[in-house]
Order: sequence, then C-alpha cells, then structure tokens
Amino acid sequence: MSLNNILKDDEEFLKEFLKEFYRQIIKIEYYPKFENILLEWTKDYLNNNEKDFEMILSLMKNHKENENWFSSLIGFFYINNNNIIIKGQNEEEDDDDDKNTNNNIIIDDNKILKLYLSSINNYYNNNKNKKLISIYQLLNIIISKYLLSIHYYKDIIFDKKKNLIDEKEELNVLSYDQFENFNGLEINLFKDEINLMENYFKSMINDDDDDDKDFNENQLDYIKRKELEELNNLGYCYQFGFGIKKNEFKAFEFYFKSSEGGNSNAKNNLGYCYQYGIGITKDEKKAFESYFKASNEGNSRAQYNLGICYQNGIGINKDDKKALVYYIKSAKSGYSIAQNKLGNYYLNEIETGKDLEKAIYWFIEAAENGNKFAQYNLGNLYKNGDGVNKDERKAFKYYKKSANQEYLDAIFELGYCYEKGIGIDINILKAIKLYKIAAEKEHIIAQCNLGILYEDIEDIECTIYWYTKAAENGCKIAQYNLAYYYRTGKEVEKDDIKAFEYYKKSADQGYVDAQFELGCYYYGGIGTEVNKVKAFELYKKAADNSHKVAQYNIGILYKLGEGIEKNKIKTFEYYKKSADQEYPSAQFELGNCYYEGIGTEVNKVKAFELYERAADYGHKVAQYNLGFLYKNGEGIEKDERKAFEYYKKSANQGYLNAISKLGYCYSNGIGTEVNKVKAFELYSIAAKAGHNHARNSLGLAYENGEGTEKSLEQAFCWFKKAADDGYEVAQCNLGEYYELGNFVDKDEIKAFELYKKSAESGHISAKFQLGYFYVNGIGTEINKEKGFELYNEAAGNNYQENFEEIVNDLDKVNYWYHKAAEKNDNKYALYKLGEIYELGKGVWENKVRAFEFYKKSANLGFADAQFKLGYCYENGVGTDMNKEKAFGLYKMAAEGGNIFAQKSLAYLYE
Repeated sequence: MSLNNILKDDEEFLKEFLKEFYRQIIKIEYYPKFENILLEWTKDYLNNNEKDFEMILSLMKNHKENENWFSSLIGFFYINNNNIIIKGQNEEEDDDDDKNTNNNIIIDDNKILKLYLSSINNYYNNNKNKKLISIYQLLNIIISKYLLSIHYYKDIIFDKKKNLIDEKEELNVLSYDQFENFNGLEINLFKDEINLMENYFKSMINDDDDDDKDFNENQLDYIKRKELEELNNLGYCYQFGFGIKKNEFKAFEFYFKSSEGGNSNAKNNLGYCYQYGIGITKDEKKAFESYFKASNEGNSRAQYNLGICYQNGIGINKDDKKALVYYIKSAKSGYSIAQNKLGNYYLNEIETGKDLEKAIYWFIEAAENGNKFAQYNLGNLYKNGDGVNKDERKAFKYYKKSANQEYLDAIFELGYCYEKGIGIDINILKAIKLYKIAAEKEHIIAQCNLGILYEDIEDIECTIYWYTKAAENGCKIAQYNLAYYYRTGKEVEKDDIKAFEYYKKSADQGYVDAQFELGCYYYGGIGTEVNKVKAFELYKKAADNSHKVAQYNIGILYKLGEGIEKNKIKTFEYYKKSADQEYPSAQFELGNCYYEGIGTEVNKVKAFELYERAADYGHKVAQYNLGFLYKNGEGIEKDERKAFEYYKKSANQGYLNAISKLGYCYSNGIGTEVNKVKAFELYSIAAKAGHNHARNSLGLAYENGEGTEKSLEQAFCWFKKAADDGYEVAQCNLGEYYELGNFVDKDEIKAFELYKKSAESGHISAKFQLGYFYVNGIGTEINKEKGFELYNEAAGNNYQENFEEIVNDLDKVNYWYHKAAEKNDNKYALYKLGEIYELGKGVWENKVRAFEFYKKSANLGFADAQFKLGYCYENGVGTDMNKEKAFGLYKMAAEGGNIFAQKSLAYLYE
C-alpha cells in the first residue's frame, strides 16, 4: 500500500486509536496483568470497529509519520501478533490459554526494542530544540516509554506495586500518577494530561510562525501543572520508597508544596496523610478539609474519599445521604471504584431504592474502566440473570476479565465455570488449576471445591489436604466433609473424637447436615458422652431448617421419650413433616401412626396410602406391611395375589419377615400355588439368618416332613434355637417335645418351665397348656385355681357355663379345658380338645397335641376318641404310622358303636 492510498477516514481512525490506546494505558491499575488487559482491550476495540489487524498494521507501517506517531503501536502489534483476534475469528478460541502461543512465530526482541526506541531517539537525537510538533508524537513517546518499561521491567514493577495499598471500597485512596523510572525511561502520566496536551498543541499551531515567541496561556498552564504533578509524584516516591529512601516526612512536605500550588491530587494525598498520620500528626478533621478542597476542584478520588468520610464519620458527623452524593460525583468523574460502589448501592438498596438498571449501568461503566470488582459483579448478574437476560457466555467473559487482574473471587468463579460448564465447555483440569491459584491465596471456598474435585478423581491425599486447609480457615462444608473421613477412617486413621470436633465446628456455623450428624454423635455417644437432650436440640435445629431425616429422628425421640418428654401428637407432626418431604422411613412411620392411632385417629386407608408411597421408594418394611394389609383386607380390598407380590418385593430386598411370610404363602397357597419345597427353602434362608418365626416354621416343616424329609432331630434343633432366643411359639413347641418325649427324654418339669416362659410372653396355646399342667399337677404341684385363671386369661375372660352361649373359638377352647379338669367323665372334653388342636380352632394347629388328647380320651374308653387315635396311627398324624395299632383301635371303637371305625375296619380287612 502506498502513502497516497491511505484515506482520510483511515488516518482519522489511526489517530483516534492512538488516543484511545493511551487512555486505556492510564486506566490500567493492575500491573501484573497489564499486557493481558491491554491486549484484551485492543481485540475488543478492533472487533467493535470492524477493523482487521493486518490492515491496521499495514496502515500504520505505511503512514508517513509511522516512526513519530505509530512506532509504539507497531511494536505492540508485532509482539502480540498471534494473540490479537482477527475480525470474524471465533472468540471462543481466546478461552484457551494454550492457543495464545504459536510456535511458528518468532518474536524479534531487537526489532521491537528498535520500534519502541525510535520515537524517543527521533525526539532526542533529531530535534535540537526538543520541541514537540504534534500531540500524536508526544503520545507515541509516552506509550513507547510505558511499553518498554513494562516489557523489560514488569517483574520489578510488580514487586513494587504489590506492596502498595490495595484499593478496596472500604478504604480511602491516594492520588498518584502511573509513575516509574528505569534507566532514564521516565513514565509520568496523570489522568487529564491528554486534555492539556491538546490545548498545548493547539496553542503551538497558532504560534507556529515564530519559534521564539513566548508560550501563551495554554502552554504555561500545561508546564505549570506538569511541575506541580512532579512535586506530587516526588512525595509519592518518598512515601513508598520508589527509587529513593522512604521518608514519610518528606512525602508530606512535597504533597504540601504541590497542594499549595493548587494540585488537587496533592490535596487529596495530604488528606490521606492527615487521616492516617503519615509524616504528620493524625488529624481527621484536617484530613476531611483537604479531601473537601480537592473534591471541590473535581478530583474524583477526593470525592470518593469524602464519601467514605461521611459514611463512617471521619472528621465530620456521619451522614449517609451526603456520602452517596459524593460517591455519585466521583463516579460521574470516572473513578471506577466509586462507580462500582454506586452499582452495589443500587443493587443492594443502600441509601437508594433497588434499581437494577442503574446498578448495571454503573457496573458497566466501572468494568469498562478496568475495575475488577465491577467485572466480577457483572459476571454474577449475567450468570444469574439479575436485571439482565441470563447470558452465561457474558458471565464467563466478565469473570475472566476480573480474574486476569487476579481478583480471587473471580478466579474462583472462573474455575467454577470450567467445572460446571457455565459459558464454556467443562474442563476439570482448568477448574483445578484456577481453584488451586485461588486456594493457595487462602480463598476458602476454592480450597473446599479443590478438595471436592480431587475427591472426584480419587486423589484422596490431596482431598484431605485441601479440606484440612479450608476447615482450618473456617469453611463449614470442608469441616463437615473432613469429619466424614475421620469417621470412616478412609485414608486417615479413624478418629471419632476428631470427627465429632469437626462436625461441631461445622454445626456451630449453622451447617444443617453437620447439626444432624452431631445430633447422631450425641445420641450414640460417638466421640463424646451420650447426651440425648443435646441430640434432641441438634436434631431440632436441623429439623427447623427442613432436614427431613432430622424431622424423622425428632419424631422417634418424641415417640420414645428420649431427650424430651413423650408426646404422641408431636411424634405424628414430625413424621408428617418428614413424610411430606418424601422421606420413605417417615412415610412408613406415619403409616404406622394412622394404623395404630398414634397422635391421630386410626385410619387404615390413610395408613395404606402412606405404606404405598414408602413402598414405591423401595421401603422393604412398607412393602411387607402392604402385603399384610392386602392379605387381611385392611384399608384396601382383600387381594391375596397382591399380598403375595408385595411380600415377594420385600423378600427380594432381604427383609427376613417377608422371606418368612413368603414361605408361609407358598406353604398355604396364599396368592400363589402351594409349594412346600419353596416354602422350606425360604424358611431355611430366614432361619439361618436368625429369624425366629422362620426357625419355628422350619422346625414344623421338619416335624411334618413338608418340603423336606421328616426329622424330629432337626425340628427339635430349630425349635430350640428360636426358644433360646426368647420366641414364645417355639418355647411352647419345645415344651411339647419335653412333655411328650419327642426325640428327647420325657421331662415334664422342663416342659412346664418352657410353657411358663411362653405363657408369660402372651402365647395363648402355652397358657392353655400351662393351665392344664397346673390343673393336673404335671411338672408342678396341682393348682386348679391358677390353672383356671390361665384358661380364662387365654380366652380373654369370656368363659360361660352354658355351652350354648359360647360364641368364639377361644371360648370353646377355654370351655373344654375347664370340662377336661373335671375328673368325673372328662373323656368327651379331652376328645374335643384333640379336635380343636387337630383343626387349629382358636389355637395353633397342632397334630401332636391333638394325638395326645385323643389318646387320653381313648384310654378312658371313649369310642370316638379311639377311632380318631386309630386314624392318627393309620395315617401318621401326630405320631409315627402304625397299621397294627390302628387296627386294634378301630376294632375297639367299632365294638363301642362308632360307625366310622366299623367302615375303616372293613377297609383294613380288605
């Protein structure tokens, strides 16, 4: 491209670009990432103006004033050739730091150095009068000096700057130029210099005909203000020891001289010295006065400082409304920290009504001025869609801008974006990298999240390291997570005391899950003494914060009266709260409340509904209870097939009651076909797991040879296991073995003891049999009063003298036991008792017991009993099969007139 081909519009763009580049330099306040921030701005500026990098570079190189005006920008473009996005390129590529390096491009430092120095050399070597002829020449020199210093001395600059006071919203701030001096390359800028420069060069154009003519007012104003700024900067250097020995008294002296000459920055800094007693006795009133003077001259930092004084009552009475006025002035003057503070005021309704539109406006203003806090705040707003359309890509972009200035919260959020895929593809390695940067600078949540990510990739050593760091820094989530490791002993030595301590730390900060776990520790005495009152209090705290398991546990404590007085209504209420949050165990217990009328009226329909809800979540006991309700038709229409299905569901989850009950269904054909083998298998599974009902059922299966070979030895063994474990039905059955001498030697005393144990546990058959023992003096002394008492107790005290008034099976059992006690002609009563046990009416069906009563009656000469006894011997009912004894008994009964015996006898003859 030739010089003549550069259009006027292109030249005007280049001039404006140079000015804006300069303005961006003086906005940047975060030096460690200076080049990155400037590069980001350049990309945005070119893209927003739809300009191509190569084209702009070509225009600058071919301009006739390229060395005087644009050499600094050309050098910057060369060094960042691969990092500047060409118009139309996908911006997402910038999200990957690794793509910012192109190994095919060789950066020539000598060429860049030459470009940066060319404008300076031209001025000092080729201009005898050292007279600047253009604002663009001066801007180029300033930019060159700045870029040269940053490029070669950024480590030194960073080392100095990091020791300065961090500008945060709650602190007063100094006014200072962006000022350093390295090897004679002086950078000395102040914020409104470009305006003075423009006036200066306008005056030079007017005076161009006479080089020796005195400076006019604009020229003198420029020189004077530069001199005053130099005094302020010198004070700044003395205050912090830049290039000179630190001397706060001299700092104050130079600030004072500069302020006397009218420099507003110095007046602001003088106020700062008075406020904090730097080089002078502390005097907050004088501090306020100095800030006030600088503020009246339009100094944005002084206006901000004045706002802080009014807000906190520093040197003046506290006045929040006036504070807001000065924050607004500072913000309108372009001070980014004030702009961000104002955004927070509107966002959080501080001295203003909530106004998201204004909040966003000021955040954007501050962010465009490079304020990392505002960039972070905008990231939050775009991420959550507060006051703006939710835009995760924009959120990511703003977090990245803020993170590039090493704002820890932004670095953390950027890591979170990479972890969760917010505005960018998920990249766990980048998330870990960013969390680690923040974590190493004591960002507590980053430390915790780093622990979580290491946990996900199963690096438990790093997990525990970062959880420990975060926990020590007070992170309640990390404390809770760390407690888990000490509780389980995973990768650390198990330590219940430490686990307790970490749960307590977390709970004390209000972490609900920790409050619940701490309650469990107090309840169980884990790592501390048992304290059920304390357990209740902690469960209550968690329950009040809607922790559904804590609500359930509170219900249990009210039910049992542990740590609190028993209260059935409260039990019901807390079960309901938990059940309403779909906690299956609470739904199950609430079902029990409705079924039994605990804290509410009995409502079996409601009980069924709750069991069903819990069962749908796989609650095995609820499934079992549903089977029970379907089997008996309670709360729902009777349906044995559905009962069988729910028993099976529960059994498949290993619930022993259901396994045993499923065996019962197979044994008796309830909801399925009879399958004694399957029943035996299920009884065996449950019995071997220690289920006493199944042990007893297995004993009966062995006793009767159902689903397996008959074995009284095995029957005795399983009855004994269950009886020794306190199961009353098995105690009764075992008593029968000792009473009758089945497999074991007959021992009526042992039989009596077993019946007594079983009866004391409420077993009805045992009560009848124990009563029989007392009445007849079997295994104990005769005590008919005690025996009758047991008969009545077993029958529910419903004994009636008149047989016609007996209305239920238990009454019949009771009646015939009473009749059997009558020594005169009790053979019929003994026969009826045999019949009752054979058929299982009012008592458990018991063929052995039936056989014994038939035998007693037959021995008294009752023909019907002799027939029944013959039947038992013929068919092996309650005894071993014996055809010879059967024949003899049939013969006796037939001779006594029993027609059934006569027919059976005829059959045997055949």
